[in-house]
Formats: sequence, C-alpha cells, structure tokens
Amino acid sequence: MELSTFQISKIELIAEYEMAVMELYWVYSETFPEHRTFWIDMADDERKNTEWIRSTIELIKCNKIDYNRDRFNIEAIRTSMNFIKAQIKETLDQKVSITTALANAAGIEDSMAKKKFYEIIKDDNPEAKALYQKFLAENQSHRDRLNLYRSKFK
Repeated sequence: MELSTFQISKIELIAEYEMAVMELYWVYSETFPEHRTFWIDMADDERKNTEWIRSTIELIKCNKIDYNRDRFNIEAIRTSMNFIKAQIKETLDQKVSITTALANAAGIEDSMAKKKFYEIIKDDNPEAKALYQKFLAENQSHRDRLNLYRSKFK
C-alpha cells in the first residue's frame, strides 16, 4: 500500500506518543529509585511499542498488513502527548508521590490512544490478525502489571 506523507506522519505521531510515555516512565524510575526496576520495565515496554509502530510502516508498504486510516484523531493524540509532557515537567519540578505517579500511569494506560494504539493495523489477513492479537495481549499484560503494582499502594 502506498502511504502518503500525511499517513506516515500520523503513524509516526503515535510512535512519538509512545516515546513520551517511555520518557515519563524513565523520569519515574529516577524519581522513585526504590521502584526503579518496575518503571524501567514499563519504559522498556513503551520502547518496544515504539519500535513496533515504526516497523508497521514497512509492513504496510510491503502490503503484508493494511493500515486502518480512520483509527486515530491526530488532535487527540497531541492532547494526550501534551498531558504526558506536563506530567514529566511536574515530576521534574516538584516531587510527586508514588501513588500519584501510578495514578498518572493508569490514566495514560487506560486512555483510548494508549489502550488501542495497535488498531493502526487492520486484522483482515492471517499475518495482520496474528500481529494484532500479539499486541493486544502484550498491551493487556502491560496494563495488568501496572494495576497489580498499583494495588500494593491502595
């Protein structure tokens, strides 16, 4: 499939969003050294998502999977990214609590942009369906780990 410059930039924006989440989790790993391993693991998942999103562009170009053109609203992604950048700034400017950090992460992970980033692909062929299912499962596992860790602080 031929992707327009706009379509590529839209997919790349989703990758940038994932990178912003990764950065926030790295900041949390520095802010909460006693929880460092947890936050680094969460950040690593975001790095993998970023790589996956970028590799998806090539899969679409090679016609192995199809792009779901109407899935994401660019302004919604930008608004979400601005929220994440504000959380990074707040964490760097003033000490936030671990419960606040975990609540922020839960809000981000439960957002539609984050929960369904993998819907940039259509699961209309076996290879796409397998990839879609893999990322659906990994995304759910990521959120489950966060919720389990968060439950320790309630």
